[in-house]
Amino acid sequence: MKKFVGIGALVAVVVSIAGLSFAEVGEYLQVARDRAASTVKDSIPLDVEIDRMQVLIRKLDQQVDHQKYAVARSGIVLQDAQAEYVRSDARCQHLLAEMEQLRGLNVSQSRNEGSCHQVSYRNVSQTDVRRALSYKLAAYKESTATCKAQQQAMQQQRQAYEQLEHQFTQWQSQRRLLARRLETLKTRHQTQQLASETNTTVFNNADLARATDLADQIERELRIVEAQRALGSDPINSLLTPSDSTELSNIEAEVDAILGQQVATN
Repeated sequence: MKKFVGIGALVAVVVSIAGLSFAEVGEYLQVARDRAASTVKDSIPLDVEIDRMQVLIRKLDQQVDHQKYAVARSGIVLQDAQAEYVRSDARCQHLLAEMEQLRGLNVSQSRNEGSCHQVSYRNVSQTDVRRALSYKLAAYKESTATCKAQQQAMQQQRQAYEQLEHQFTQWQSQRRLLARRLETLKTRHQTQQLASETNTTVFNNADLARATDLADQIERELRIVEAQRALGSDPINSLLTPSDSTELSNIEAEVDAILGQQVATN
């Protein structure tokens, strides 16, 4: 504990000597952390970044089953909501038909006060009809409210399902696009690597330049030797070179003919 206190006191002394506030020191530390993080990120090879993107694509692939389950579950909930609404609407229609029938009995009995009506082999009084009509009316009101609520819930569930399905479709499209982009990036990177390796290993321009310089040097030395030999020869030797007698006689005859023509002209 004393060691940490001593270090804190030393830092405080250094800060006070440098004329910096603790807020400024914190800002400089943040800048140092940002630069260090940027340096580390810039030093990461491109191969590693491509592999990291491939890892992310695999993570997206693993999320497909979960998202499919969510969409399928939303669809089943929508189907159940639709079925409940259909049953509630059918109940409302059935109660409405029963009220219409009871209302007809009530009207006929009101014309014959105190009379009874036979329903299913039973005699039903006007009071029973009114009581049944009141019960059916209450049940119809309750069923109508339930049916309306279920209709609203069904509409909301349909909107939720359609939105979820649309998002899933877009997500799937973007995932496939990223997978194709990854393959394209890998191909481009491999092509660049192949070009780099070819330039450095197969086509060695340095050795080619050295060989060309050596050929020029050898040719220059040969020219020097040839020029040196030419300097050591006597021109009179070319006159003493033996030649064919026939060729010499032909030459002499041609020269005599030319000289004879010149004399005749003069």
